[in-house]
Amino acid sequence: MHKIAASDVDWETIRNDFPVLNQSVHGHPLIYFDNAASSQKPRAVLDAVRHYYEHDNANVHRGLHALSSRATEAYETSRLVVAEYIGAASEDEIVFTRGTTESINLVAQAWGGRFLRPNDVILLTEMEHHSNLVPWQLLSERTGARLRFVPVRDDGTLDLDQLWSLLTPEVKLFAFTHVSNSLGTINPVAELCAKAHAVGALTLVDAAQSASNCWKKMTPYAPRSNAGHHTTRAAATTATDVACCVRSALAPGSSGPLAGPLSSTAPM
Repeated sequence: MHKIAASDVDWETIRNDFPVLNQSVHGHPLIYFDNAASSQKPRAVLDAVRHYYEHDNANVHRGLHALSSRATEAYETSRLVVAEYIGAASEDEIVFTRGTTESINLVAQAWGGRFLRPNDVILLTEMEHHSNLVPWQLLSERTGARLRFVPVRDDGTLDLDQLWSLLTPEVKLFAFTHVSNSLGTINPVAELCAKAHAVGALTLVDAAQSASNCWKKMTPYAPRSNAGHHTTRAAATTATDVACCVRSALAPGSSGPLAGPLSSTAPM
């Protein structure tokens, strides 16, 4: 039975940080639960976007004037911030896309189209969002690769007892969600990545729902050192691509990074 957890969170202060919540809907204060699709934006984000358009708006990497230089610097600084947050080895591992769906499609088209062969296996789970399902279905039709699925138990968790029979050497990629958008299930990312890499499979983690809240606790990446200049990774997680959607992580819409070691992203 679920219990209401005690909390010392100052919800009123948090609500005040989101201007959109300062309104009534149908005669009641707005309570917004659709963060899995799009989160609302705090004042810090709104202020940053407003400052950009009021002071620095220009093409990135395509101008020599002051505005373009400032815009480019801000753009590349954000790449470093994302790398540090995710725990990537460097900002060179960050590829900006329009969101999780495009990131997964990029891997499917560029990596899958190049390396998958008939009878190779792509392992998914039964709890995947269609963004982490349809690209692999289309890829399997084009390449002759086969799909397998880790089943879901009645309690909403993955049936990992069956993983040993599914994660065989024929599996070239194990793509799975970190946090299910429909079930709320939090999957053991580090454990799943380690088991996949043990049989030589690459992994792709759909982190659309986890990037904003529990990423640091269960990341497949090893954290950066305190110095911030050197990164160590667990040996079993050196071939993991992570797709995020910042629209669900308090940031502006239509953006989201694909993060992955150069060993997997460079060939794409």
